[in-house]
Amino acid sequence: MSVEPAIARQRVVIAACPLCGATAATPYASFPELLWVKCACGLVYMRSALDTGNSPPLGDSVNQRYEQRLRRRISKSRHQILDVLNFVAPGPFLDIGCSLGYTLRAAVDLGLTARGLEISEAAARVCREQGYDVRVGTMTSMPFESGQFQIVTMKHVLEHTPLPRAALREVRRVLKDGGGLFIAVPHGHYRKAVRHPQTCRFFLPSGHGPTGGHFIYYTPATLSRLLLEEGFTVVSVHPQRVHRRASLPLRLLQTVSAPLRWAGQRLVYGLGLKKEFWLVAVKRAAGAGAGGR
Repeated sequence: MSVEPAIARQRVVIAACPLCGATAATPYASFPELLWVKCACGLVYMRSALDTGNSPPLGDSVNQRYEQRLRRRISKSRHQILDVLNFVAPGPFLDIGCSLGYTLRAAVDLGLTARGLEISEAAARVCREQGYDVRVGTMTSMPFESGQFQIVTMKHVLEHTPLPRAALREVRRVLKDGGGLFIAVPHGHYRKAVRHPQTCRFFLPSGHGPTGGHFIYYTPATLSRLLLEEGFTVVSVHPQRVHRRASLPLRLLQTVSAPLRWAGQRLVYGLGLKKEFWLVAVKRAAGAGAGGR
């Protein structure tokens, strides 16, 4: 099958850039099953895809590989929550896309009251069996009251919606004024994704489709702009090197190793070797300008 006729049969998934609204875009990676484009503003997103019936289900089973790496994932999640706690006070915690509950476990270990949101009933059930309060729902329509949480984490979930503004508005609704938001997403400036998009697994048809998989790839610049326009102030990009609310021994170790970690981060991100990036943002109060909280 040639690519061109297949593209003609694809249906539009995202008609206009979710960041700037432009409808014109340059083809970025093209396959018979789907088409990725890049907007002049820098955002890469799925323009169209075939209705093949082979799109991945939205979480109807539990990924066993998550269980095999549970301890490492809990430790990483603890550091990510501590990143947020460098900028906001502790308070009620929500993990969107909580999977098997490793981020909830990290939040509880840090003394936070934690709740979760999952699109997968199977994953939510596993979390409930561990004693966690997890609801089933989507990031664009969450079953929580407004202003209920002090901290929200979204780890590799924002790229799974073609409606990021709707998702961020819903996050803003459930966050308290001054509350903190942690986001981790695939890095759109990952070296292979930039140099060889046609062969990079970020864009390959397997795992993507009109009803599942990834829809958008962000960079720190494009995601920061989106957050700014949706009422957040970005306060940190990439991991914090010292955590103010960590234990004293850990803070001392982090302080000593901070220069080396800074150099390592600069090298890894500068060379485009990192497949993901994360940032921390704070919800601005209603009516606050983009320069303030």
